[in-house]
Amino acid sequence: MQLGNQAKQTWLVFNAAIEFWNNYLPILKRHDYYLHIHPNGVKAMTECFESMNGAFVSGDFTQLEHNKVDYELEKKMNVFTNISMQLARIYEHRNEN
Repeated sequence: MQLGNQAKQTWLVFNAAIEFWNNYLPILKRHDYYLHIHPNGVKAMTECFESMNGAFVSGDFTQLEHNKVDYELEKKMNVFTNISMQLARIYEHRNEN
């Protein structure tokens, strides 16, 4: 993730975030996942969120040529949205206790 950010290679950022999501999915499917997620997992999830958000913010999608369409954009947006929601729930749970 950090190398993708440093090299300004958004595809590396998105691939790392999707890999994180796929690896943590069995835990995130639990209704009480926020009790079982490792603190380093929360740190990694926060890094995924911040990196993907930065890639979306800095991305210029208006200049894409018709032959350079990002066919995986929907998947990337889906993972970004899911990470955002799960991370918000973790922070919400931590403030309640």
